[in-house]
Amino acid sequence: MIIDHDNHRVLEVLESREKAAVLAYLLQAKQTGLLANVEEVTIDMWDGYESAAREAFGLDVKVTIDRFHVMKNFQECLTAARRELQRKLTDQEREELKGSRWLWVTNWENLTAEKQQKLTALKQRFPELGKLADQREALRALFNDTSIRDPEEGRRRLLAWMEQAKKLGLSALNKFFKTLTNWIDRIANYFHSRSSNGRTEGYNHGLRAILWRAYGMTNFANFRLRVLHCFGDASA
Repeated sequence: MIIDHDNHRVLEVLESREKAAVLAYLLQAKQTGLLANVEEVTIDMWDGYESAAREAFGLDVKVTIDRFHVMKNFQECLTAARRELQRKLTDQEREELKGSRWLWVTNWENLTAEKQQKLTALKQRFPELGKLADQREALRALFNDTSIRDPEEGRRRLLAWMEQAKKLGLSALNKFFKTLTNWIDRIANYFHSRSSNGRTEGYNHGLRAILWRAYGMTNFANFRLRVLHCFGDASA
């Protein structure tokens, strides 16, 4: 799905996410003038998307990794890291943690006062798990910090966060550290204009709603037209 974030609309739905299909569309849209003045592209962490964007719009186009995909990637490693810590606990301690999973993965501001108190107590009872949860909140706070005004400063802050998180000594986080290192420049580009694919996730929900209402659609051409009618330019 190709999104125009400036005008809040779906530009196109492609049948394939392969680089060749994405590049063909981008080149055609650039030639027709629809995407003639692209300055920034937001993507998830797949080399094919970045390669297609640079081939279509030139090496100077700013490619930004969506912050929500970064947090999703970290969340997956966080779950593995929490299990790594829990394996070191006694049976009684693990019993105390039963039913608390959502407390550890829910954003603090989305917890009720009662649940916040419960999580605070758990973090005091299990300090290593508490430190892990604090690193998650620190990464979220970093992306939300409006005082970070450019990619270079964002890059420095992300690397500093990673050094702190490494001190936890959890092997389950190594995969995320490698991902962050490999994509650091494109992730730090977020701090240039704070572009993200958050709106794309909303459109994805809308696409799923179309499929639900139709009890599935086997004809891609019809599905594409339905999506463009609902979320794009009706003349597309």
